[in-house]
Amino acid sequence: MIDINYYVKNYSYLVEFSSEDEDYLAKCFELGIMAHGDSQEETIQEIKEAVMVHLLMLIEDGDEIPEPQSIMVNL
Repeated sequence: MIDINYYVKNYSYLVEFSSEDEDYLAKCFELGIMAHGDSQEETIQEIKEAVMVHLLMLIEDGDEIPEPQSIMVNL
């Protein structure tokens, strides 16, 4: 059984404010998907939800799930 939470926790995300859209945008680099929200917290929740849905679709279709590409380091 695939642990979706492992992937959600370990994928690479970028969250930034778009002054053009007046919204926060998030991107998951491994999957190439994006989400948006009114705050950083909302945007993080939205991208995690989008990743979960995307992974469930990959599993349902029998496709391979990309491995996380970055390493988290606490300095």
